[in-house]
Amino acid sequence: MKLLRLKVERYRSLRDQSIELNGDLNLFIGANASGKSAILDALRFLRESVRTGDFRAPVFSRGGIVHLAWKGDDAQQIELAVLLEDDGRRWEWSVRIVRQGREFHVVERVSELPPDSPPINVLDAENGVGWWSGEERKRVNLQQSPTICALAAASADAAFPARDIAECVKRWGFFDPIPLLLRRDVGSQGSSHFDPYGLNLAETLYSIEQSSPDVLERIVEATRSVVGLPSKIVLRESEDRFYFVQEEPGLQRPVHQMGISSGTLRVLALMTALYGEPGLNLMGIEEPENYVHPSALSSFVVHLQDARDRVQFMVTTHSPLLLDFLGDPASMFVVRRGDSEGTIVQKEQNADGVLRALEESGFGMGEFYQTSGFGW
Repeated sequence: MKLLRLKVERYRSLRDQSIELNGDLNLFIGANASGKSAILDALRFLRESVRTGDFRAPVFSRGGIVHLAWKGDDAQQIELAVLLEDDGRRWEWSVRIVRQGREFHVVERVSELPPDSPPINVLDAENGVGWWSGEERKRVNLQQSPTICALAAASADAAFPARDIAECVKRWGFFDPIPLLLRRDVGSQGSSHFDPYGLNLAETLYSIEQSSPDVLERIVEATRSVVGLPSKIVLRESEDRFYFVQEEPGLQRPVHQMGISSGTLRVLALMTALYGEPGLNLMGIEEPENYVHPSALSSFVVHLQDARDRVQFMVTTHSPLLLDFLGDPASMFVVRRGDSEGTIVQKEQNADGVLRALEESGFGMGEFYQTSGFGW
């Protein structure tokens, strides 16, 4: 199942945007505070709501409805909708978060979108009350908390025709590894997934080594191809925690996880996400250029391209060099911030024309972007 479109209204900096995705790779470039991260966070918000079965924790972990909503006017609701496709069948899941003071309730709908007929609703819920389509298309009544995720509740019913949507959304992953946290592994705290910020890097690598040592070797080789290190990773267990050391050329002793460079740790974490989380069908990566030498980005792009046949990517970046190494204007979105309209996401509509312009001018994609050549 693949994500085709994300529609957002009044979520953080996104006042009103409909983002038609390109397929396997979608690259969002823009200045600081333009709204790139808000795009990924909208998807992360939906993923968290399905996994927990309730919108309450995702809302309040972001400061509550008052802080989550668009601040350009008196926003009384937030709307998110995703269009997904699986074997030619298209489904839309829409969510509306309706403000009630500092509290809120949820309105949800899931519809199948046949190509030549009106939408077929299979789930409809508001304020905790509604229904979904069950066995023999009979309606199953829903009556729960006003903040419940109705899609998550319905997906527990094997007869619910759109239960694959919930399973798909659960398999979205988002990664922005932070070197400080990568150095101080605190374990998974009960999760079987690699932490988005790298809190359980050592534990994840240890688990991979135990189950698939060839995957661990691939992660190490991929990291080495980008930053030149490590020669080898050695996983160790100490009482109730895990850690690792890396061997480096010319050194008599290995370097402890605490002393490894920020760039090496971050690339190691991103490669762990790329090759060590095979169950993901969509992966969001925040600014892969952070802590990495610009020349190393070309090798990172090789691994990104290598994984495109099995996972859909949403990547944010500041780096024109990343565009140069990618060389694919069809995958690019320019993100900018308007004064009153909020974040504007502009997809390149004439990729072939851009390629011709690059060939004639001798520019790379990064230079073309810096001259405001894209989408203006």
